[in-house]
Amino acid sequence: MNTNTAQAPSELSMSMASNVRWTHVAPTLLIVWIISMFDKSNMAIVMNDQTFLADLGLKGEQAKLGWLSSGLFLAYGICAPLWGLVVQRIGGRMTCAISLLVWAATCFWSGVAADYDQLLMSRIVLGAGEAALYPLTLALVANWFALKERGRATSFWWIGTMIGPMLVGLIITGLIVAVGWRWQFHAMGILAIILPLPMVLFLVTDRPEQHPRANEAEAELVLQGSLEKNEDAPGQALKSAGNIWKSYRFWLVTIAISANAIFFWGWSIWLPTYLRTERQFSFSTSGYLTFVIFGFAVATILIVGYLSDKIFRRAPFAGVGWFLAAGFLMGAALAPSPTVSVILMICALCAQQVGISCAEMLMHSIVSASDMGKTQGVRAFVTQIIGALSPVMIGYILQFTGGGFIGAFGVLAAAVVISAGCMIKLSREGF
Repeated sequence: MNTNTAQAPSELSMSMASNVRWTHVAPTLLIVWIISMFDKSNMAIVMNDQTFLADLGLKGEQAKLGWLSSGLFLAYGICAPLWGLVVQRIGGRMTCAISLLVWAATCFWSGVAADYDQLLMSRIVLGAGEAALYPLTLALVANWFALKERGRATSFWWIGTMIGPMLVGLIITGLIVAVGWRWQFHAMGILAIILPLPMVLFLVTDRPEQHPRANEAEAELVLQGSLEKNEDAPGQALKSAGNIWKSYRFWLVTIAISANAIFFWGWSIWLPTYLRTERQFSFSTSGYLTFVIFGFAVATILIVGYLSDKIFRRAPFAGVGWFLAAGFLMGAALAPSPTVSVILMICALCAQQVGISCAEMLMHSIVSASDMGKTQGVRAFVTQIIGALSPVMIGYILQFTGGGFIGAFGVLAAAVVISAGCMIKLSREGF
């Protein structure tokens, strides 16, 4: 490999290359993730609806409510490696279409659930269907974007993980008030079919060379910008493929992302409850505050994605972000004023998103495109199994401590301190 080959992406004329990766692929992944987060996060709003609690006999049953999310995440984790193999076999595009059909069906099922057990089972199947998302997304990003574009590309779909919960605060709250908790589930199923599914089928292919609107210059730009051909890749780790399963770098990032999942899902699922019970906001106000808090995180992710590609260092940003998230979260729990608590909650989420978005980008610096589907299936298995424990764990803590959140938030803060610790070694290696 010579220096000219390694520098080829920067020498290609961008005016010659089409931009299908930015006009078709990136927006489709964004919409897919927004809708998926609607379906995962809506329970945070639903379980604060008094009619829902009365209909299914769940008043005061925090542990059972926690299982409605933890059951989803457990299924998500168990099925993710299987979906990784599916991505390797049939590609990200068709895998995404199948996944969308599965989770749309489960939304309709949730809407007609006669009791808690049926609702729980529908949530478990939803998790199994959505488990395809990580392997198919990272595989498509690796196939469609040069390494030095993947920070921005990752931020493009990753903001969907914030926009989804942000809009849930408005949309799900509004739907429940207008048509009730059952019909909001039906609306989510309809939405999955009419919006992301056609985009996946008509706008996306597995690789640039397969797309009718992508020219040869775009395909070549992506090929020459791959990790293996990038001389100044962070840490210069992947100059020979090796065995990715023996890579401590892969496992450090996986552990960091998994500990982060404890923070994020415990925090996001119970946030509306915290605002309503601990800070005495109304049901509707709690939902709308959720919109505001997640909105700040969207801007944070876009800024981090841009800076990450410019600086080409991700591990130090991730570590500092996670350390700050722990401090801000405990400050929010201890703040005497509800207003100050909300401000510190915003700071905690923004700092946490610096950590997790940089960690997601790190995967592209240590895993080759050919290994991306199967490795991210395994990563999602580990992450979701660990993260699945968080909502139900917080539910049990609240149930046994009388509803106080200080101890619960202490556990979540400790989780992201672990995430930050995993970044120390990688920072020293230049990642």
